[in-house]
Amino acid sequence: MQRTEVFHREELAKRLADDLMSEEGASGLFITGPRRTGKSTFIREDLIPVLKKKYASEVVYADLWEDRAANPGDVIVSAIKAQLLQYDGFILKAAGGVGLDRFKVGGLEMSLDNIGIGKGETLSKALTMLAAASKKPVTLIIDEAQQTQVTEEGRQALYALKAARDSMNSTAGAGFRLLATGSNSDKLASLVEDKDQAFYQAPLMPLPTLGKDYLQWFRNKQNFEPKPSIEAMIEAFDHCNHRPEPFRAVFKALKYKTDVTPEDIDEVFMSMVASSLASAKANFLQQVNGLNPLDLAALKVMARDDKKFSPYSKTSFADYKAFIFAQTGEMPEAIPQSSVQQALERLRGEKFVWRAGRGAYLIEDTQHAVWMKEVVEQGVDDVDRARREINARVATS
Repeated sequence: MQRTEVFHREELAKRLADDLMSEEGASGLFITGPRRTGKSTFIREDLIPVLKKKYASEVVYADLWEDRAANPGDVIVSAIKAQLLQYDGFILKAAGGVGLDRFKVGGLEMSLDNIGIGKGETLSKALTMLAAASKKPVTLIIDEAQQTQVTEEGRQALYALKAARDSMNSTAGAGFRLLATGSNSDKLASLVEDKDQAFYQAPLMPLPTLGKDYLQWFRNKQNFEPKPSIEAMIEAFDHCNHRPEPFRAVFKALKYKTDVTPEDIDEVFMSMVASSLASAKANFLQQVNGLNPLDLAALKVMARDDKKFSPYSKTSFADYKAFIFAQTGEMPEAIPQSSVQQALERLRGEKFVWRAGRGAYLIEDTQHAVWMKEVVEQGVDDVDRARREINARVATS
């Protein structure tokens, strides 16, 4: 079986590593990039090797989306424990393998089983132990860091990591860097813009998307003719929101179109891209149209209001009724707050929305948010008529 080739962005990795390991990077670095645009691949294949080779850093990687059901605080703790257990010379594997309660590293003593949020051994101590065991500064990379906000343990983990940062970056400290990534800029921004967050005012930057150099590399790898021009590929990739997966799928289908001529290849290719994206949109809309009326109404109000969405405001409740009436043609009854809570939880369970702490909700996928906004804009007249009808009936009742 042939292994999937990876497009490397070595220069970008070097620059990002330099920023992270600089004095300014000591406070932590947050980078955002849309889902399925190659962010995690870049981190694993390009950035981590640079951090290890150029800066001799001990890298711990925690992917909070690998198991969405797992508590994000536990995932971070488990990643640190797993890295500690790699060091044979300090009886760490023996401690974990036979249930020994305590072990010593570099003059420090710790209970492996008690590492965790709210337990006896702090993350700061565990990371200091890791630095002592590896004889290297430690870099912790948290992929999809916004997921920390869905549980109290996840939120507390960030405060524990801030304490580790402050301790390990002191004059006598071993050195610590945190890189946090997220696939939604609004979600990740909340971790550095909210004064109550552990990493308030830490740097936040967008990760550059794949561009012309990637497309040229990908085009050169294709073993069929004719191929679309690089100009058509750039336009198509933009339509795909710089996501390689849907773009590659169209190329795979194009390969088996044997009746295409060099003169019409670009037109055929662009038509196939448009058809593929339209199909993805139709599939999504079919899913949301199958939701019960209140769930769909909540999703529409959320799409319209974006970060200003307030699920339990008087205005939102009036809007839920208007959207339901516009959809069903039936006058909705009074909507209790508990019903809205249940609707939001169902949407979260179906991965349509994401919930941060303190009742903040956002649509999970940025592309889905765009499509839902389009639906809301297209139906604005119907909703306005429904709202007027509801008000008229209330006035005459």
